[in-house]
Amino acid sequence: MAAKTSKSISSNIKRLGGILERQREALKALSLSDPEFATTKSAIQKTVDQIESNKSELAKLVAKERSAKANVSLAEAKENLTYAEASGDAEEIRKSKNALNVADRDVKGKDSDKDGIPDTIDAEPNTPVKKPKPTPTPTPTPTPTPTPTPGDKPEKPKTASELEAEALNVAAGQDFVLPETLFKNIPSLNAILKKYVAEKWSPDKLRKAIRDDVWYKQNSKEIRERFIQYYNYRDMQASGQAIGSTNYETEINKIEAKLKKRAVELGSAASNDPAALRKAAENLYITNRSEDESFITDFLAASIRPVAGMIGGQGTEGYSGQALDNYQRLVKTARENGFQLSDIIPGGSTEVQVLQNIASGKLDIDRVIQDARKLAAQGQPQYVRDLLAQGYNLDQVFKPYRQTMATILEIDDPDSINLNDPLLRSAITDKGDMNIYDFKKALRADSRWQYTEQARQDVSTAALQVLRDFGFQG
Repeated sequence: MAAKTSKSISSNIKRLGGILERQREALKALSLSDPEFATTKSAIQKTVDQIESNKSELAKLVAKERSAKANVSLAEAKENLTYAEASGDAEEIRKSKNALNVADRDVKGKDSDKDGIPDTIDAEPNTPVKKPKPTPTPTPTPTPTPTPTPGDKPEKPKTASELEAEALNVAAGQDFVLPETLFKNIPSLNAILKKYVAEKWSPDKLRKAIRDDVWYKQNSKEIRERFIQYYNYRDMQASGQAIGSTNYETEINKIEAKLKKRAVELGSAASNDPAALRKAAENLYITNRSEDESFITDFLAASIRPVAGMIGGQGTEGYSGQALDNYQRLVKTARENGFQLSDIIPGGSTEVQVLQNIASGKLDIDRVIQDARKLAAQGQPQYVRDLLAQGYNLDQVFKPYRQTMATILEIDDPDSINLNDPLLRSAITDKGDMNIYDFKKALRADSRWQYTEQARQDVSTAALQVLRDFGFQG
């Protein structure tokens, strides 16, 4: 506001000065003795006198305003000099003293003209600019500290331990319920805790980091609680305080017993590996899958394989449980249809893999058996193919002929006769099945029959009859 007033006054003085000068020039141009110009001269003189009066009043106002500004500038210059001397900066002290001298001269009016009108009326007074407090540089003299309000304590920087405790308190709150043991053992949470301390995070930033953590997102509240029990148990175990009475140990023992029983049923080798069962029980408990029967079965089925044993001092190796039953069914199906076990196993799989897949439900054993019958039907007469499609095995179709063949050829076990035997296969053709009488005749014509006891007896009887016919025997 003061600056605007100064400029307005300056403008008026300049304007009046211009009018005054023009009026003076007009007076000089007039002749003092010419009566016709008397009136004009009088008017001009009156105007000149009024201008002189106005100019005097304006000068007083300008002087008053400048005096007020000079006093303010002087006070500010003194204050700036005080701050400069406190900082110890020699250059700032020199500048502040110069500004103080200028302000002092302005107050004393040394810059005024003889007529009382300032030379620089249309400009701002020479006011030193107030500078902010300079940051004190380290000096032997201690910087004065503000006097603390009664009851206030000076705030100290928090130590790493205090920051860590602060973070753990936030994490343990109702938002997360995450105790220290998780921050010690879960790598991603441990990294968050370290950043909180190192970078001095705010509690809100910590909360966001936890919510964005992948481990925290992947594990439900119940699973997180089980992780807590697990790590607490590990701590107790390390200190020798785990004596089997904690809830965690009780639950693990139950799951382990359940796994062992199921492993025996399936024929899984895991039943003979206590360490593996214990670890599996812990994983199932922590991941909350101890009641997931399908998951447990898949886990145990992966360990199905022949297991070594000892019977009567002799080493053995074989399957057990359901795996043994399935193995025997497959072997029997292969034999009953004229195959080896390897002939009916799905392509690309091994015997063990087939048994594992059957146990886990990935493969249907009945489908494997039916596929074996389809394989046996290839090249067979329609009559045989129809029977196989109805669920019969090849050995059932040829059973009457196998039995007859075993009798005639004096074979102890009919099942030992290969179902691919050409003579046996000849009993059933596209023309139909051969009657038993004709099949017996065909068997006696086979080269194998001559080595039978019946054949020898028949030959002996025939020879004796010949001798009798010639009169050599009575």
